[in-house]
Amino acid sequence: MKGDYLVAMSDGIERPFKPADIARICEMLFTTAAEGLVVVDPAGAILMHNPRLGAMFGYADGALVGRTVEVLLPDALRQRHVEHRAAYHRKPVQRSMGQGMDLRGKRQDGSVFPVEISLNHFAVDGQPYVMGLITDITLRHEAEMGLQRTNMELEERVEQRTAQLREAELSVREALEKERELHALKSRFVAMASHEFRTPLSTIMSSVDLIARYTEAGVDERVEKHIARIRGKVREMTAMLNEFLSLERIEQGEVLCQPTAIDVVHLCIELIEELRALTKSGQVIDYDHDGVERSVTLDRQMLSNVITNLVTNAVKYSPEGRRISLRTRIEGGRLLVTVSDQGIGIPLEDQQHLFDRFFRGSNATTIQGTGLGLNLVKRYLELMQGNITFTSLPGATVFHVELPQRIPLP
Repeated sequence: MKGDYLVAMSDGIERPFKPADIARICEMLFTTAAEGLVVVDPAGAILMHNPRLGAMFGYADGALVGRTVEVLLPDALRQRHVEHRAAYHRKPVQRSMGQGMDLRGKRQDGSVFPVEISLNHFAVDGQPYVMGLITDITLRHEAEMGLQRTNMELEERVEQRTAQLREAELSVREALEKERELHALKSRFVAMASHEFRTPLSTIMSSVDLIARYTEAGVDERVEKHIARIRGKVREMTAMLNEFLSLERIEQGEVLCQPTAIDVVHLCIELIEELRALTKSGQVIDYDHDGVERSVTLDRQMLSNVITNLVTNAVKYSPEGRRISLRTRIEGGRLLVTVSDQGIGIPLEDQQHLFDRFFRGSNATTIQGTGLGLNLVKRYLELMQGNITFTSLPGATVFHVELPQRIPLP
């Protein structure tokens, strides 16, 4: 039937091929095919093959003719193939082999290589024959094996990375647990230290007050000088303890904003009276309130801590004989507080860290402090929905605080 098809291709005026050309064309196709072609009889003997097949299996031209096709198979497969070949001849069909199968061919030198095989059958004068198309898939097989190796390596890497992530997660969990333990230990220590230090400090201050009371005024200026120094140092230590305890309470979420009605003028006057005891020789604290409105609704303790800290810093970082200024005003529903001094100023490179915990300016290392004051100020203002800014040059620093005039009562 296929012969009829080839004849039909050459029949007619418009056909490109003549019957005389068919044999030559078929021979050319057979000999120049890029795949191996082999024709075998029912007994499995190789009747003919193209040059590509001989080159593929390493045989010289004509060396395979007359030999059984099993010579092209690995030794272990030859007997089984004889059975398969007999079954195929009993019921021949067109068949593609190799897809999804691991088929191998054996070269004359004994080497084995992967192949794909397609089978077809035909008859000449009633005699059946089988034609095989054999493809060397070594390169594709190597690529597939390489891909498999790559996939296996990727899977191994994924497993290793997953294990590493699990270990990292476990380490983070352990670190967090240790952090919680350390945080709890720190909290207990701060609370304990605050309590244990307050008692002796209170005793020292009481004793100093008694000494001052029992000492006649003007009797010994040296005694009065030392009493004043002890009082100042006790206040400083008490202030530091208060800062540590306040920071701990804020971080624990124990500090809540409790708004109450406040006369801001009365509050500032009370605070200044207390703070004047901290001033250096010749220092003066001025206070002025602009406007008639003076009532605010804020947390009294937080507002007191903010003003006290800013004024205390102005006193601490200003030399003797300088003026510290506190100004307040209420404008547009906002409380504005300004504290200015004529002190050492804040170096430009330090200004971005000024509100960080435990930060001390590079020009303030000889002045006592914890580096917590301004951090606490910022935290108190955040709790009251306020903010703070500043400008500073050598010899002049101004802090600007802005707060809502009234925070809704809980």
